[in-house]
Amino acid sequence: MNKNLLGNILNSSKNLSNQHDNGGPGTLKMIMFSMGYFFNGFLIVAFNNFVWHFYESELGMIDIISLWPIYMAVVNVIFTVFSMISSPIVGYLTDKPNKWTKKLGFHTPWILIGGIPTTIFFFLIFTPPIITGIESIFPILLYYLIIVFIYDISNSLFQTHTFGAFAAHFRSDKTRRKAGMITQIFIFIANFLTITIWSQIIVPGNRHTFTIAAFLSILILSVSLAILVPGSKETIEIKERFILGHKSTERKSFIWTMKMAIKQKNFMLAVFTYTIFMIALGLMSMNSINFVDDVLQQDQVIRTIGSIFMLISSILTMPIWIYVARKIGHSRLYTIGLIAFGSSLLISSFIRNVFGFYLVNLLSGISVAMFTIMLSPVLADCYDEITVKTKKHHEATLVGFRNVFIRISLLIQSFIVAIIHATTFYNPNSPTHSHNALLGLRLIQGVIPFIFCVIGAIVFYKWYDLKGQKKENIMKKLKELGL
Repeated sequence: MNKNLLGNILNSSKNLSNQHDNGGPGTLKMIMFSMGYFFNGFLIVAFNNFVWHFYESELGMIDIISLWPIYMAVVNVIFTVFSMISSPIVGYLTDKPNKWTKKLGFHTPWILIGGIPTTIFFFLIFTPPIITGIESIFPILLYYLIIVFIYDISNSLFQTHTFGAFAAHFRSDKTRRKAGMITQIFIFIANFLTITIWSQIIVPGNRHTFTIAAFLSILILSVSLAILVPGSKETIEIKERFILGHKSTERKSFIWTMKMAIKQKNFMLAVFTYTIFMIALGLMSMNSINFVDDVLQQDQVIRTIGSIFMLISSILTMPIWIYVARKIGHSRLYTIGLIAFGSSLLISSFIRNVFGFYLVNLLSGISVAMFTIMLSPVLADCYDEITVKTKKHHEATLVGFRNVFIRISLLIQSFIVAIIHATTFYNPNSPTHSHNALLGLRLIQGVIPFIFCVIGAIVFYKWYDLKGQKKENIMKKLKELGL
């Protein structure tokens, strides 16, 4: 990428970023910064909802070999192992100042460098080689593995510096709650747009419509990335804090940093519960097309209407949850939200009609809002605790480490879906389905996500202690250290 072009893009937002120096970041800054969450949310929804279905059903691979879901799950194991190594390394290697990041910013350049190839390789996921018959199994699996691995590396770089920058840009509880709410509004908008656009374009049995939807996604993602760049521009104050931490402490090895992260109880609890949430959300998303088609026997258009209910209910209740969070604290609302989300999905196991489907979407919007608007503030608190302990900012490395567990969530949900499909002999291309196959889809949609969410909420509530006076002391210490 041309350095002058990059510099011009970043410098164009200088006035916007200076708002931070004049009394804190403004709403416009938060909105533009939130486009990174829109970008990431769009990709997660599209990947979870359509990639597995595309490779299992639209390519007809399950008709060629009944164990195809298991093969896909095994490939996801290989991909996850690669990701577990590459993601934290990417964060560690880019989590330090150098000559050009000191000038252009410690996060924004990496956001661009990661974001552009992410959009390209996301599109390529939906352009596998056109091969038919039994001989297509290995080439398609290899293609999927290579493309998804490269996509994951670039997306990890993007996520690392988008999410890692949140704690640096938004320092107080008040601004973190407000910024957390705005970021989640854009995530819900991303969810709505993804489901709506893809559901209107794709035609079951026509693989090329998936490619068209993926191409349109590139255009949307490119616009969001262009808006994000000036919104992520760092102020002089942010740069000084980052440089101070690196100058005043000894550079530690990658292994030391990973061991340090694992020993941070509150951080690991936050990562654990976020992973639990992603497993529950991923199971519901991966299963949704088949659930609507075969359990409810409805057109995919009801998913668009359902996403509207989810969007409206989440946005309308967000101000309520911000008020509640001020009263009971970030972590307590975070815990309640996780249980509420699991409970809303549990209802899916028993619904019989469209009304039930819309009700689940309505309740999911309320509960997801409750959990997710507290996600960024809770993680930012954990990053602050680690910064105080080590006297140095590690946000990019920690987000890279967190991404490892998000990839593990994909692995877990893939195996759950694959095992249930295989043991119940479910074939999405079959015109009829057995009772066991339909029961399996109901378990994936509701019961299993509920169990995960309850376990995660109990563990978090019992052991997370970054609240009250302890949290206030950390904020005071940050100011004293100039970090």
